[in-house]
Amino acid sequence: MSLVEIHSRLADTASLFIGILTVWAIYLRFRGGKLDGGWIGAAVVGELLIVGQGLLGGYLYLIGLGAVLPRPFMHILYGVVAVLTLPAAYGYFSNLEDDRVKTMAMALACAFLWGILQRASYVAH
Repeated sequence: MSLVEIHSRLADTASLFIGILTVWAIYLRFRGGKLDGGWIGAAVVGELLIVGQGLLGGYLYLIGLGAVLPRPFMHILYGVVAVLTLPAAYGYFSNLEDDRVKTMAMALACAFLWGILQRASYVAH
């Protein structure tokens, strides 16, 4: 399996993982309103998955495979936004007092991140 294929599979995995994280946060919101430790741990795993994919993508770009992309700088921009979204959202929304609002805000942040991952994949193809 080539590095490009691994990068593509990591993109699919990250997209599916963040989609599930979004649904899970919406479920928690309507169930009781608080993000539990399991969700936060899964968010950390999702972030590590995105960072790993980004590092692999950066390596592929540096060895010259970025020229294959139709718009490489758009793909890089989406990658940077994907890496920054979850930590920025959690850092901003963790100060909210109402747990239900915090849970819904993180669900919306995850939905945004899922859209960014979909768009990055679309730009690559």
